[in-house]
Amino acid sequence: MKIAIGSLQCEGNSLSPVPTRLSDFDYAKGEAMYEKIKVMDLLREKNVVVIPTLYAHALPGGAVSKEDFLKLAHDIADGIPTDVDGIWLYLHGALCVEEIGSGDTYLLKLIRDKVGYNIPISLAMDFHADNTDEIVEMANVITAFRTAPHTDHKETQERAMKLLFECIEEKILPTPAIARANVVIPGDAVQTSLEPLKSIMEYAEEIERTVPDMMSVQVFNGQPWVDEPYMGPNFVVTHKSDPETAQKYADILAKKFYDARYDFKFLVETAEPEKAIELAMADKGQVFISDSGDNTTAGASGDNAFMLNRVIKAGAKNVLVAGIADAPACDICYSAQIGDTVEITVGGTLDKNSEKAKIKGVLIHKGDILSYTGGNEGHSATLDCGNFTVVITKNRASMCRPDIFESVDIDINDYKIIVVKLGYLFPELAKIAPRAILAFTPGASTERLEDMHMKNIRRPMFPLDDNFI
Repeated sequence: MKIAIGSLQCEGNSLSPVPTRLSDFDYAKGEAMYEKIKVMDLLREKNVVVIPTLYAHALPGGAVSKEDFLKLAHDIADGIPTDVDGIWLYLHGALCVEEIGSGDTYLLKLIRDKVGYNIPISLAMDFHADNTDEIVEMANVITAFRTAPHTDHKETQERAMKLLFECIEEKILPTPAIARANVVIPGDAVQTSLEPLKSIMEYAEEIERTVPDMMSVQVFNGQPWVDEPYMGPNFVVTHKSDPETAQKYADILAKKFYDARYDFKFLVETAEPEKAIELAMADKGQVFISDSGDNTTAGASGDNAFMLNRVIKAGAKNVLVAGIADAPACDICYSAQIGDTVEITVGGTLDKNSEKAKIKGVLIHKGDILSYTGGNEGHSATLDCGNFTVVITKNRASMCRPDIFESVDIDINDYKIIVVKLGYLFPELAKIAPRAILAFTPGASTERLEDMHMKNIRRPMFPLDDNFI
């Protein structure tokens, strides 16, 4: 058995003006990608002849530049011979590309144009995939994370590989079905372990478990910050031999999601920005505040000093702002020595809508910061400004896990208020946060569809429209 493998991921945000470049990707080509994926044990157990192509993952961001995307896409497609028995791809599903749109769709078409349609393709995807109609026409089996926040990366990759084995061994080429719910619920109001999504996910798994010859029943919430007609919740069902049965269940799931549209609530405490700071100041314990509109894990620029300015205005004390992306400010800090007093303007270097802030503080740390994917995200500098401390990064970064704080010598326990550029806290932070407040801040990852000013999405669409079914 000969199987080609590849992985290309960047959760796109078409509202962000900051393009994603080749240099933003954690890149591993050929056998070097084996350390990056979670299916090698399965492949070795089956004595599979593996054809590795490329692994390339980037922090969520603006649309990938067309030139850089085409290089990555061709690196994968060109590395797949036409005599393989199957193809396994680990994609995101919301990869936006300048002038192209869905990069996931483009990549699949590139591969199909080369190998034809008689070789099965199995996809492992993100729960936030905005799947196009074309994707289900070109892939034979589609599965994805069943958790949000995501904790089942390994299980999802393995499930996609096992389904590919099934296709190869049984010589079948299933055709998935897709249905859509014209409902946009911000990802931070959708968690799979809580209602109403919990019941929908359980029903999907029951269908997969009990309906004969059902291969995969997948719920996708979609990525809401993609201004395309295919944006939003979608439901992909794969049956071994009966596309009509698959379509029936996809439609049922889409209706269940639509019917539950009023039941989706933010599952963490929320507040307007100034109120969030006020609540945190009044709390006797530690509080995390999410700057949700500038959430780098949702593709925003990460350079907005909006929350920093409000922390300063409120006179809040013992605050950590973690962090702000600003290459020029980081460079100025790097030219100084530890212990020097540095006066800089920070913020507003990537997105013209981002605020700037003037700060003065003592340089207490400079060094590289750990990346979202576990690699190196480049230079960072930390300024102690008295009442508040600010981490400044040369590149867009995400301080979403304790080990990332530790990589820049920050002890979370030293601070009463911690401002992070996230939506809901990632599981590792949520476990240790005594209290978390999601602030409704402005930016490319704003939580309100009304504030996104979408031009190309399907209409009618809840909550912009209602009662249209």
